[in-house]
Amino acid sequence: MITCRISTIVQMEGSEAGVRQRLVLLERALREEAEKLEGTGEAVNELQRERREGGSVEGSLSSLRGHSADAVEQVEADQSIRSTREPRHSSADSTHDHAGSRARRSSWASELAAQARRSAEQRRAEEAAAADNEAAAKGKQDPEEAAKGKQDSDDDPSDPLPQLRRRMRRDRSSKDWSAEAARRRRDLAKNRVAARRAAVEEAMRHAWRGYRRHAWGHDELLPLSREGHNSFAGLGATIADSLDTLHMMGMHAEFAEAVDWVRANFSVAHDFNASVFETTIRVVGGFLAGYELSGERVLLDRAAEVVERLLPAFDTPTGIPYGTINLLTQRAFNPKHNSGSSSLAEYGSLQLEWYRLSALTGRRRYADLAESCILSLHEKNPDMGLVPLFLNPVTGRFGAQRYSVGALGDSYYEYLLKMWLLKGKADDLYRSMWEKAMDEMLEQLVTTSSDGHVYVAQKERRYVRHKMEHLTCFVPGMLALGVTQGAVAGNATKAARYLSVAADVAETCWHMYDRQVSGLGPEIVTFVGSRGMRNQAAYNLLRPEAIEGFWYLWRATGDWKYREYGWAIFQRYQRHCRREAGYSGVKDVRDEEPEPDDTQQSFFLAETLKYLWLLFSDDSAFDFNTMVLNTEAHVLRVTSQPLTDS
Repeated sequence: MITCRISTIVQMEGSEAGVRQRLVLLERALREEAEKLEGTGEAVNELQRERREGGSVEGSLSSLRGHSADAVEQVEADQSIRSTREPRHSSADSTHDHAGSRARRSSWASELAAQARRSAEQRRAEEAAAADNEAAAKGKQDPEEAAKGKQDSDDDPSDPLPQLRRRMRRDRSSKDWSAEAARRRRDLAKNRVAARRAAVEEAMRHAWRGYRRHAWGHDELLPLSREGHNSFAGLGATIADSLDTLHMMGMHAEFAEAVDWVRANFSVAHDFNASVFETTIRVVGGFLAGYELSGERVLLDRAAEVVERLLPAFDTPTGIPYGTINLLTQRAFNPKHNSGSSSLAEYGSLQLEWYRLSALTGRRRYADLAESCILSLHEKNPDMGLVPLFLNPVTGRFGAQRYSVGALGDSYYEYLLKMWLLKGKADDLYRSMWEKAMDEMLEQLVTTSSDGHVYVAQKERRYVRHKMEHLTCFVPGMLALGVTQGAVAGNATKAARYLSVAADVAETCWHMYDRQVSGLGPEIVTFVGSRGMRNQAAYNLLRPEAIEGFWYLWRATGDWKYREYGWAIFQRYQRHCRREAGYSGVKDVRDEEPEPDDTQQSFFLAETLKYLWLLFSDDSAFDFNTMVLNTEAHVLRVTSQPLTDS
């Protein structure tokens, strides 16, 4: 790495050998300075790797500076975004760039030499003052140390080597140096994480404040129009979805105001055709989570009211519920575009909320209805892992043989694992069904693209559709959770395979963001032949699944990169999606300044910001042994006791 700079620096500093020596010494000094400032060996490791790979001292210096100053992180993040959209230069541009590069290298050499001289002078002054103070305190000096001091005083003042030797002796003499460095390292990391968590909390306040001012009582905020919008029967979806996020982040005044609205204004009997699934995961799940954390009885009562309103959806010959119900008339049906069928996610993702509601109210009927779907499915298809996306609730027959762990099917697989966890790992049927499904997913759907991306495809009969939705980015988190909670205990090879696939798919989800001009991820990507990853649907709705996966993998592996990925995405939300009245999705992530879609989705507050907050929180913020998150990231407590019916 040094030879590429020698010819330039020799002209300024003298002989080539002398320059080499000074660069080596400067490199050592930079290494020690990085350890002093950060107390971390990571920067040194990067520098050493860069030397082996032929990097430059300039790159190493930038790396060390990046490790010693949090303020540089934003610049680096912006630079990484810009690097993905840098245009290719013509040969003329290249010639111009080479000339500019030579000038910059010359300027860099001067700056480097001046910095070395300034650092040496500063260290000499500090060490001289320290020596004077020590001599004054002791009154006399050990003969051996005096000799060393005499030798040091005779050294060439422009040579940094004696100063480095003295520093090494001083470091060796301090028995607590390593412990102190480790403490500094921990403190710096803790402060950085705390600052990021505080930034996420401020974003939550901003999103909530905009909703409170302009859309109070409505389902969602239109931040550009500054008005409310009802997409979930006017049930106050954002209020229900935000309850546990507000409570977990310590926003207790806002939480209390939300509870007051639920107590005084919430009503479920609206003339609106509502999704049984969406109403369950958002409204019922949100109320239950708020009750779990606060004990506010009104939230539990409202959750029960909503579920009572949804019960007629189960009045079918098979016990498989319809997907839609009118909340006023309670007429349940399936839309024509689904050919009268219910989707896998619709009937397979009610179990967590309805089971927990039974445990809290003593009304066992809720759990029995929801679980009957899974039990019936298993009895009729005991060897089935992956399940077709559509099932007719009247005939009991599957629709087209379409398989996906993305839209229409995703949360069914998630709930198999989490029902096992919610029941205190006591019901092995759910765990075994989940394991079989994951084995088939890895065998039939997990694929590697021509450009090296591991993704989870879809299948229709025997035809594989090489596309992946952002929704599918929940898979890494699900696999990591299953491994860490012992869902494949006793099979170390399988556990390692699950975790490896989780990490690989999470990397693909990160690249879905990082390859875009805006740095925001698209809704759907495809993988076709030699072209590799391509956008199919380029809008971004502020979805949580990628960050969800990063959090679970952070908890499973402790790999810091997942926190960096999450932070980079959050910064891009701040840049492109934050508006004066809240946050908005964008219409096309391929644009450098994408146009907003004027919708603040309720799941942005329920999930995206919650997962970001958890990513930058201690493990104590969420205990996997006592809590489970539903598919809307709402907190439900583990129910280890059998249900009773009162």
